[in-house]
Amino acid sequence: MTDTQNPSTPISMLWESADPHTVLAERFRFTSTADASSWLRGVLAEHWGLRVEACERLVISDANCLAWITVGDRRMIAKWSMQPRLFGRLAAIARLTGWLGERGIPVSMPHPARDGRLQVEVDGFSIGLQQVIDGDLLEIDDAAQVEVAGEMLARMHAAMASYPEQIPTDEPPASGTQLVGNDFRSANILWADGGIVAVLDLEEATYRRRVDDLAQAAVLLGTRYHDWRPTPAEVRAAFVAAYEGVLPLEEDEAGALDDIIESHLARIRWPA
Repeated sequence: MTDTQNPSTPISMLWESADPHTVLAERFRFTSTADASSWLRGVLAEHWGLRVEACERLVISDANCLAWITVGDRRMIAKWSMQPRLFGRLAAIARLTGWLGERGIPVSMPHPARDGRLQVEVDGFSIGLQQVIDGDLLEIDDAAQVEVAGEMLARMHAAMASYPEQIPTDEPPASGTQLVGNDFRSANILWADGGIVAVLDLEEATYRRRVDDLAQAAVLLGTRYHDWRPTPAEVRAAFVAAYEGVLPLEEDEAGALDDIIESHLARIRWPA
């Protein structure tokens, strides 16, 4: 079956410097973007009962392939992984994302398949589907956006502390830790109409102290996909202050925060 509607779907790598066509073949076993688009059409028709009008573009990020598609009058994103050892975790993350959305945290809600699953395992892949949310990546030069981001991370920490399901991780949660997103930064935060409209990509979720997650977010808040730079000190301070306005740190956490931030600044290999 050939993708006659869009035989030359654009494809790119999110952050790796590799040829995406070669990666598509070697990692995902598709001989062309048309082959991948055709496979995707069949999967969404069979498992979601949806007809794909167009596949706009493909993006590869490590073991994941993402497709921006049009379904009727909706724009959606299909994302599939080629690492079986992660399939159980991906299903758990999809359930977490849906749970957060039901509690008012702006996320890209997973779109259930016909049988109710949020992740479907098919042909050696695990695939999920979600709506496209329009917005711009968070700008840390805008003080209002930084303040809202700090408040949002606090809201997420408060919600995730009561999540009833355990997310699979390499090691069991240590004492004093809680579930956190572990990747709160500009690349994963969409802003529109004066507010955050989506926090994306919870695949790095894990268990750690919330002060550790806050410190990491403060350092990496402005980072996107390439050419990372540490968040300026004054922006970090405003971000932390906004966080504490919603969810104050305990005394011992507040005392450790600056040292944890300095540890992150020293540990990360920043571009020269």
